[in-house]
Amino acid sequence: MSRDTHQIATSQRAVWMVLITSIAAPLFAALIHVAWGLSGPVFDGLVPLRVHQSVGEMAGAAFVWATLPATVAGLGLTPYVLQSGTYSWLQAAVAGVIACGLSVIVWPIDVGAAMPFLAFMAGLIAIAIRQMLIVGGILKT
Repeated sequence: MSRDTHQIATSQRAVWMVLITSIAAPLFAALIHVAWGLSGPVFDGLVPLRVHQSVGEMAGAAFVWATLPATVAGLGLTPYVLQSGTYSWLQAAVAGVIACGLSVIVWPIDVGAAMPFLAFMAGLIAIAIRQMLIVGGILKT
């Protein structure tokens, strides 16, 4: 059976893209945050780590905070998905970086001078989510 017989409407693509982005991007952010926290002195001084937090608390805090930028990025990319069924890697990166910046304004976090690095990571996560959605058949190639 060919894939053409199972066409997905662009509105369905948009809904699934926002839902998956809102869940998967914070998961990736939490995993990166925990790996960062466990790496010890390699990143010492770049981001003030909360030593008194357990791994679960670190992951939970990162997941909860990242839900806002992930949802904002997903909603920001919705018009592109509704129009063409996909978006480019550059649009994903820009949406991730802008959403991260807007989220820091709305929900401030104390990361010192690491904000540019965190925004860059948000862009990389958005690109990874885009690739995941393409491989999953939700976005067109």
